[in-house]
Amino acid sequence: MAVMNRLSKFASLSRDEKRVALLAAGSTTAARIALMIWSLPEIVKIVGKVNGPRVRRYQSVSLLRAARFIDQASGYSLLPTTCLSRTIAAYFVLSRLGFSSTPGIGVSKVNGKFAAHAWLECEDGVVIGTKSPDGDNYQPLDSLARFFA
Repeated sequence: MAVMNRLSKFASLSRDEKRVALLAAGSTTAARIALMIWSLPEIVKIVGKVNGPRVRRYQSVSLLRAARFIDQASGYSLLPTTCLSRTIAAYFVLSRLGFSSTPGIGVSKVNGKFAAHAWLECEDGVVIGTKSPDGDNYQPLDSLARFFA
């Protein structure tokens, strides 16, 4: 019954929303695989080449709606997703749709253990992830911005 409900919801989406949802689904798995093969700077370079100049595609799909599709798609990915793979997928999809975004990575030391976390910011604030999951304070790595410039 749950599968039929999901298919029914998908069928009720507009044509542009279906395209973005499918792009998000493929991108979450592709980002996870890319992280197994390439470094972050290499992935960013590939995303830039694939996306080319920013052109606003699928005008009817808002930035927040596209981000929601990415969050939903990560639950159905063929491989387990991480905050970094979701951030990369979102960066790719939103860039593909013509939205400007900036990935963020922060580090923290919790109970003596090093931890890292990733999120995606747009002009309206954080759209994928959060800067402080579980209440931990992550210090953003400012040097990361040069990869996405």
